[in-house]
Amino acid sequence: MVTTNGRRRGLASAPAAILAVPVVMLLFISAGSTERPAASAPVTFTLAMNTDPDSLDPHRSSASMTEQVMLNVFDGLLKPTPDGRVEPGIAESFTVSSDGLTYTFRLRPDVFFHNGAPVTTADLVYTFNRLRGADGQPGIPSEFGGVAAVEAPDERTFVIRLSQLNSSFEKFLYRAVLPAGYDDQANHPVGAGPYRFLEYVPQNRIVLERFDRYYGPAAEVDRVVVRIIGDPEARLLALQSGEVDFTGVPWGRVDEVANRFTVVRAQANSVFLFGMNNRHAPLTDPRVRRAISFAIDRGEIIDFVFNGYAVELASAMSPAMAEFFDESLVGTVGPDLAAARRLLAEAGYPDGFEIELRVSGHSEIYTDAAQVIQQQLERVGIRVTIQVIEWSMWLSEVYTSRNYQTTLIDFTGKLDPFPVLRRYISDFNRNFLNHDDPRYDATISAALRSADPAERVRLYREAQRILVENAPAAFLADYQLIWAMNPRFSGYTPYPFFFHDLSKLRYARP
Repeated sequence: MVTTNGRRRGLASAPAAILAVPVVMLLFISAGSTERPAASAPVTFTLAMNTDPDSLDPHRSSASMTEQVMLNVFDGLLKPTPDGRVEPGIAESFTVSSDGLTYTFRLRPDVFFHNGAPVTTADLVYTFNRLRGADGQPGIPSEFGGVAAVEAPDERTFVIRLSQLNSSFEKFLYRAVLPAGYDDQANHPVGAGPYRFLEYVPQNRIVLERFDRYYGPAAEVDRVVVRIIGDPEARLLALQSGEVDFTGVPWGRVDEVANRFTVVRAQANSVFLFGMNNRHAPLTDPRVRRAISFAIDRGEIIDFVFNGYAVELASAMSPAMAEFFDESLVGTVGPDLAAARRLLAEAGYPDGFEIELRVSGHSEIYTDAAQVIQQQLERVGIRVTIQVIEWSMWLSEVYTSRNYQTTLIDFTGKLDPFPVLRRYISDFNRNFLNHDDPRYDATISAALRSADPAERVRLYREAQRILVENAPAAFLADYQLIWAMNPRFSGYTPYPFFFHDLSKLRYARP
């Protein structure tokens, strides 16, 4: 958590472990009773987000903004913690065999789905078969493809057997547990989290309601309304008028809300990047990609787009990942216009070339950064045409179909380095940059199979160095998330990935 008001441009001003102990400025989580205070009127918390969810089905969604809210509806065997660990969730305890291949979970006896049915081991068998694709539907092979078998020896014991060691597996176990046989998650999701789903009106709102049979501490907020407001100015006006209680604040507008609202800052643990389709000429040539990386001035982007509230990156990991982050790489990728021109000439493009930049219009950071990069690349003869498209089209055309030349996106943080760096594995289904390097694949695979923590650190740092060398993207910055909240609410707790934990909110009654 960052509480300074000064501009942030480089790692010199970044904490050594930004999210090791998240502290929210001016917010304090009550250490007292978790019971709801007596009240005659229900408490509603209204927050604003800038786009619709991509899917309400938690196993089919790929957008972090969806998880940001919908993770409140679901619980997994384990739950994420604010410091990036996992803790018991639906499972009250678990053990791992000495070879790391067998996980045995003991279920809590008091967990219910929102439809009133108790959570059973049959639901866990169903869920994990769905996650690994054993039910005939597409699973999530990058996380659960190594699950060889699942078993339910009795009504409270659940066993997962892996085909090979996976040092990141525990961090995937917050994935939603779903009721067996229920097939309408995309329209009316049913989970076992602290809030139950009520309704979704596209381009308008999502409504959640506190689930009174939740096994964990009781949430104090009765109802949550998620307003979908695409325009950032409209979101800020809605906050100032009292229509919403919580929203993100543009980096240049913090002073406008600081006196009336509680301002919350946290490093995003994000990787904001200029993505290049490595199969689209001339971007097939790593010299061209490195030239683009050298031509981009990250400091200018941090100042113009993020108003200084960001730190510079050189590879695909944020300093929030603590010991895994290779700080020595920062500053090695430019700006250096002479190096950029030399590489372009070596690649056969001394006069540059034309390229299209497709960005989503759902957030101003993409359109603002696109204009800055357009001007920067012009300095070395690369002429950029910007095309702004809708977020849904970006997900379909760019992220899924890989129909683009260059783009801008911020890859959000995860609890473990593997899901951060797997995005560049050659056969990963979401490797939309089309990065392909056997050395990189072997390095990530070795890190995933290593039981030695020090070796994992070494390998993940080596993977970052390979990405600098290959430049599948120009890695730009990790920015701060800044929110403003109605001061009647407190207890907002940031996590090292996109998640609004609504269950921890507290309300001060008039």
